[in-house]
Amino acid sequence: MKRFVSTVVVAISMITSCAQDFAPIGAEWYYNELFAFSNNIDYIKFTSEKDTLMFGETCRKIIKRHKIECNDRPEIEYLFTRNDTVFFLDTIFNEFQVLYDFNAIATSSWTIKIKDEAQNIDTLTITVDAVSTTQINGQDLKTLHVTYVKADENLPDTYTSTIIEKIGDTQYMFNWYPWSNIACDINYTSGLRCYQDSMLGWYSTGIADSCDYVYTWTGIDAIESSERIKLFPNPAQNFVEIIASDYSSYTIDLLDLSGRLLKSDKSFAPNTKLDLSTIPEGVYLIRLQNNGQIIGYKKLIKD
Repeated sequence: MKRFVSTVVVAISMITSCAQDFAPIGAEWYYNELFAFSNNIDYIKFTSEKDTLMFGETCRKIIKRHKIECNDRPEIEYLFTRNDTVFFLDTIFNEFQVLYDFNAIATSSWTIKIKDEAQNIDTLTITVDAVSTTQINGQDLKTLHVTYVKADENLPDTYTSTIIEKIGDTQYMFNWYPWSNIACDINYTSGLRCYQDSMLGWYSTGIADSCDYVYTWTGIDAIESSERIKLFPNPAQNFVEIIASDYSSYTIDLLDLSGRLLKSDKSFAPNTKLDLSTIPEGVYLIRLQNNGQIIGYKKLIKD
């Protein structure tokens, strides 16, 4: 009987240990870091450093090498997991909010309160469109395909992303931009490069040559970047013609000033037209890439 009881205790312990444990100590996230008006490439690194007590909860302390300046998140984050739901400490509201709900099913949702630059409270609703499985290093991880909707009377916003169990949002751990009337012209991320921990192992998305790849833009690059790309007309209305005469094929990315990818097309000719009919008026960035290398950026005004 004692042996049976011991076996049951061990089994329960194993089940508990296999439950969702987001941000185990030593876990690392690497995000691609880009800049609004230069071709510099760097990386944002998050590290789960240790356990610490915050507001009565045992949290994982997450430290950052860099942060997205316009994201309005602190240098240090505190997270804890309960019943497969990940909570984060929001120091603006002095409370924990739901970051990810891995119990979620299709059509379910959760909300996050955010404040804009005028300290008005807006709501970010994350709705699960579909649920799938992603296999990484032999482990099947629940994957949420979600839509973010920011309820903001000045600048409502809707965008999609993917949230993977153990890893989080593949764009950025805190994938939102709280401000309403201020364009972000500092740094932004184009997505997760790498993730690693002692249980899942190492995972790379392949968007960069290495987890810690860095590229420094020079004055020569600036001149070459400007000369390689031409936009006509600019300002534009329903379309813009992109001319990159040195390249027979390239990828065109349309970004807003917070760095969010709005549209991506592939061109197989030096000249191509990009449809802007569904894009709201405003200021954007055109980014061209060839074989994974950034050719350059151009500012685009949509009238």
